[in-house]
Amino acid sequence: MKHRQVEAFRYVMQTGTTAQAAKLMSVTQPAVSRLISDLEYHLEFKLFERSKGRLLPTPEATQFYSAVDRFFIGIEELEYSAQQLRDRSPTSLKIFATPALSTSIVPKAISRFRKLHANVAFQLESASYTQIVLRLQTHQASLGITHAFPDLPGLTQETLLRVSHVCAMHASHPLASKDLIVPQDLEGENVLRILPQGEVHWDATTAVLENSGVRFSSNIATQSSHTGYALIAQNIALGLIEPFAAHPWRQNGVVTRPFEPRLDFTYVVAQPELQPVSSMITAFIDILRETAATFDADLGAAAP
Repeated sequence: MKHRQVEAFRYVMQTGTTAQAAKLMSVTQPAVSRLISDLEYHLEFKLFERSKGRLLPTPEATQFYSAVDRFFIGIEELEYSAQQLRDRSPTSLKIFATPALSTSIVPKAISRFRKLHANVAFQLESASYTQIVLRLQTHQASLGITHAFPDLPGLTQETLLRVSHVCAMHASHPLASKDLIVPQDLEGENVLRILPQGEVHWDATTAVLENSGVRFSSNIATQSSHTGYALIAQNIALGLIEPFAAHPWRQNGVVTRPFEPRLDFTYVVAQPELQPVSSMITAFIDILRETAATFDADLGAAAP
């Protein structure tokens, strides 16, 4: 498999025609067609069905393109890094965090950090646990901030904080008058179900209710805690849910209460195992830890 063949395939997938791909590659259209044919021969499966002069990607092509695109994104990141070095641009930290953390603790840590290191550029992206792991494994991120995950080759993780889920509800709900929620309080309630993400499961959340003999329904489910809080704001469910995303939803009538028995979950800072750890990364992790240590699970926000 040659780089030029893969490049031709990527351009055809992006533009939809060999003619447009040829313009982008500064070659002739027959040359692009030949590169695609050679790639198909090497891969031993068809990439396109040819119908009435049009190229229609096969299912195999769509799956292959996903891997190809990740490869080229990595190359583009390398080119960007090299350009920064040539231009003596400020140090850049690329951080991926789960949606709840990327809208709570992480921005506060970045704000604190930039007061001390104003020349450091940040790129913060919100992503799911599985996406974060992929970005780290392909060296497309400096840091990943997410739920603790099983040991995976090529990655290291250190505990950032351990926090308890809270019981979230609309302020008009009768349980909002209580200071502490226990399983028996949720008898007959509709409890939001949080869907698993890859290796991260929330089985303990429903298990504590089931083991208490509490009868409840769970006919509303979501994978995102921000979406979960949006559903709770509509007063159609209660949630045993992480507290990070709670703060912005308080103005929409959402309240949170401590829940017992405690449902503790661990969050980590993860890095590529072979990535050189710069002084800037170390300094940022220190401030991130300080910010996380000030987090008040009951208020759902980190102290300023």
